[in-house]
Amino acid sequence: MKRGLILVFVTLVAMLCMGMGGLGGQPEGTVPKTDVRIQADIKDRDGISTNLNQFSMNGNTFLDALRGQGQLTIPFQHIDTITFKEVREEELKVDVKLKSGNVMTLAILSDAQFYGSTGYGAFQIKAKNVYSIDFQ
Repeated sequence: MKRGLILVFVTLVAMLCMGMGGLGGQPEGTVPKTDVRIQADIKDRDGISTNLNQFSMNGNTFLDALRGQGQLTIPFQHIDTITFKEVREEELKVDVKLKSGNVMTLAILSDAQFYGSTGYGAFQIKAKNVYSIDFQ
């Protein structure tokens, strides 16, 4: 009887563990679908540049940032460059140069994810590992 209960318990636990593989968001090797096609060159903190299509931040086609105590969203179509500055615990400072020429310093979450397609595969990088983004 004990042996049968142990077998049922182990089988149940194994099935639950196998079902957890889909947790955690975007599957590896894919780029989030967006309504707008954004092209960008992203340079990481090692100096490696990567040209991306279907560029997004957490699956969105806008920069989600803090301006002082307020929340600001800027569509990528209005941005010329983003330069990433000091990294703090949960956020990092960025200089955003708009296509109009205006420049502002904002803060974004350091664990935000940027996604894009290289043409030969999917690319993703955490904000804290980015040096700059140039939009085309």
